[in-house]
Amino acid sequence: MTEAKNKNRLIIPLLILLLLSIGYNFYQRNNHTTTVVAYDSKIDTMINVRVELERELSSLEVELEKYRGISSNLDSLLNDANEDIAQQEKRIRAMLAKETDNKKLIAKLNSELAELKSLREDYIERIDQLITENNMLKVQNEELNTSIQNLNDERKSLMNKVQVASQLTAEYIKVNSFKKKSSGKYTETSIAKRTNKLEVCFTIMDNKVAPTGDKKMYIVITEPTGKILAGYSKAEFTSVNNEQVSASASSLVNYDGQKQNVCLSYENDERILTPGTYTIDIFIDGTFVANTAYLLK
Repeated sequence: MTEAKNKNRLIIPLLILLLLSIGYNFYQRNNHTTTVVAYDSKIDTMINVRVELERELSSLEVELEKYRGISSNLDSLLNDANEDIAQQEKRIRAMLAKETDNKKLIAKLNSELAELKSLREDYIERIDQLITENNMLKVQNEELNTSIQNLNDERKSLMNKVQVASQLTAEYIKVNSFKKKSSGKYTETSIAKRTNKLEVCFTIMDNKVAPTGDKKMYIVITEPTGKILAGYSKAEFTSVNNEQVSASASSLVNYDGQKQNVCLSYENDERILTPGTYTIDIFIDGTFVANTAYLLK
């Protein structure tokens, strides 16, 4: 009897120790799993930030180089931009090599990413300003208008337009492109992907024998792909040869026989325009009267 009691006294402490050991091992396993998951999460976040930085660096270099060769001062600006990008890339590489604290490194890399995006916007804004102020682009547009002057007669012939004494004509055509700022104000731009508005201004010439009264003005803007830009009004009209034509903008003008200045605008809140040459046709009461071309970078 005494021997059995002694055995029980030994077994009970052993069972308690065994249970404690099992509990501790279970806690350690769970804690290790949590640590591994957290560590993996940190690694995943680090990879995402690095991939985004690499993508931003690469796309910025490609985007800026599109504008090289337009003018010497623009090329000089692009050289400065490339130097800034190279310096920031060098700083990022050094940071990756030295910083051992993952949390601090991720915060620093996110800061560098934000600075890189700000750098992109700053240089694109300065490039836009240089192109807009560059006389070379204006000369290109003037040469472009001169080169298409010979096409007017052929265009008029194909559309079966008969010029008569009473037919109104439009001259002194001027085209401008604008970007819309967050304040709602429009400022001039020459870059297609920043353009919200194309404004076409022209002069209706005086005509002593033409009937006076309301005249419907239309502009048809054809983008480089051949597609007509559709305005908010979705205006359509029938041409003199009974063709249904979609207009980019329209306006009703009361003509009194004297010279009158007219401006019509195509607008879009979304910046959907592509670089290239845009053709602008002007119609008065369904009759083609003039056209021009405009280049967006």
